[in-house]
Amino acid sequence: MDIKVLGVRFDPVTRKEALDKFFFLLKDGKQHQVVTPNPEILLKAKKDEKYRQILNRADLSVADGTGVLWASGLGDRSGILKGIFHAVWDRFDKVLPERVAGADLMKDFLDKVYNNDENVKVFLLGGTDGVANTVKDIYTKDNNSFIAGVYEGSSDVSEDDKIVSLINTARPDVLFVAYGSPPQEKWIYRNLKKMPSVKVAMGVGGAFDFISGKIKRAPIFVRKAGLEWLWRLFKQPSRVKRIWNAVFVFPYMVMVGKINVNIR
Repeated sequence: MDIKVLGVRFDPVTRKEALDKFFFLLKDGKQHQVVTPNPEILLKAKKDEKYRQILNRADLSVADGTGVLWASGLGDRSGILKGIFHAVWDRFDKVLPERVAGADLMKDFLDKVYNNDENVKVFLLGGTDGVANTVKDIYTKDNNSFIAGVYEGSSDVSEDDKIVSLINTARPDVLFVAYGSPPQEKWIYRNLKKMPSVKVAMGVGGAFDFISGKIKRAPIFVRKAGLEWLWRLFKQPSRVKRIWNAVFVFPYMVMVGKINVNIR
């Protein structure tokens, strides 16, 4: 099934299926990019064709946002009343089966590698205030860690060669990049082929903050209710503009028919 929201492709997978696909990509010998579009990312991609193309070239694209699930279930319907009816009554048509947050997918992967002693090496790029090192410490066992390297750096092109050299020295199989969107996806796209050991690269936004414990995730019942945005607004008031776009601007544009939803 080909599912597109605002011209961005999604794979209709559950959280477990996404993790299984991640490991499949890791073991097939090729290089892959994984993306986790949410409503905010879709709005950015609408204005940035190159970014939209990068998202659509990814080998795994999961819906990181309740708004994306709602929009996919709306299908070719439009109109404010229809959109409200769909949100309240349908709750939601299961075109995309469930939200797969990037932070959850990353943590699921790290947990499985750690618990099963998988022969995998990981590099953490980005983050601030030492959160990547904290994540590495969490996944260290008997003074050994499968996290082969961490580096903060920046997404600026001028740093690309230095960062690529550091990663190639560490020779990781998996690269998680926490530069925020769209810089992290663009960084991966322009540099992945320069890092031959990396089989899967994924932009993870604020995942390092969540996994390290620097920022507390919303309780599970809040996430399942689709209200994590409200929790994050309470915890991080500085995100108000981003949350406004995701929670109000995106649904409005969908309901008035300014966003195309295609299911084939």
